[in-house]
Amino acid sequence: MVKLWIGFGIAVLLGAAGLVRAQGTPSQCILQAISDFKDCKAQCKDDYRSAKFTCRGIDPACGKACLGARLDCLDGVEDILRTGQVPGGGTLDNCAGGTDKCRADLEAAKQACGAPCDKNPDPATCDTCVDAAQVTAFVCRDTCRESWRHNTTVVALAQQCKDTFKACVALCPHIQ
Repeated sequence: MVKLWIGFGIAVLLGAAGLVRAQGTPSQCILQAISDFKDCKAQCKDDYRSAKFTCRGIDPACGKACLGARLDCLDGVEDILRTGQVPGGGTLDNCAGGTDKCRADLEAAKQACGAPCDKNPDPATCDTCVDAAQVTAFVCRDTCRESWRHNTTVVALAQQCKDTFKACVALCPHIQ
């Protein structure tokens, strides 16, 4: 499926490149091609979800509403990873600031290194410094994800999202 999307995206962009020569406005044409691709991708995703509910005999409008509620619920669970703050006042083990802090620390470290390195008087030293900062940020995010995955509150909230979705879908009208 990914190869299909990549192939489609390349075809759209190559088609746009042909239009550039014809229209003479490359940036507008490419931006339009990208917009068309994103619209097409969103429509395909919506069609897929509708078909999936239809195949299961569930009214797609109701099923997609349940799915939207589940995605909103899971956004709240994802916020715990991002912020490190667990509902009820606690924090994730070894990740009190969440992945937001990991990213902020990376940006601060890159600035301390003198990034962007191509404008630095000593680009090799800057590159080495930025590489080390990126490794530290990766380890930070990985530690946060591990802590988040194993946090009992997170697990319970994710399960609640799943159970609520299933209950919602069970109430949807069935189609033939």
